[in-house]
Amino acid sequence: MTTRLFKWKNDFSVGIKELDDQHKSFFEIINRLGEAAGGSKGVEVVGPVLQELMEYSRHHFTEEENWLKIVGYPGLQFQEKQHEFFIAQVTDLQDKYSKGDGNIPISTLEFLRDWLLSHILETDKKYGTFMHEVRE
Repeated sequence: MTTRLFKWKNDFSVGIKELDDQHKSFFEIINRLGEAAGGSKGVEVVGPVLQELMEYSRHHFTEEENWLKIVGYPGLQFQEKQHEFFIAQVTDLQDKYSKGDGNIPISTLEFLRDWLLSHILETDKKYGTFMHEVRE
């Protein structure tokens, strides 16, 4: 059983191509994790995809935070706390998996997906608006 696929919609755009592209990559990784966790190849695929999710999360959040520092975004500290929370969730999942818990509940995958979607729509869109106002 796999989670439903996480499809990009233009409504998710923050209006900055580089960051939108990175968000799209997040969707792809989480979809692959869902497919791996629910498929017959789970054990061989889940570990590497979890590692990719961790590495990509760190990369994306660092890039995003750097953009926000450059433009003087007032919500940077909140963004950093949210990013730390997500990394902690992925780290916990990775730790459990590496200790032999090969079962990744669908609810966990749905949580990661829903957190990312909510974060983009409720938090990241605010910096998109701010950055466009700064450019004008």
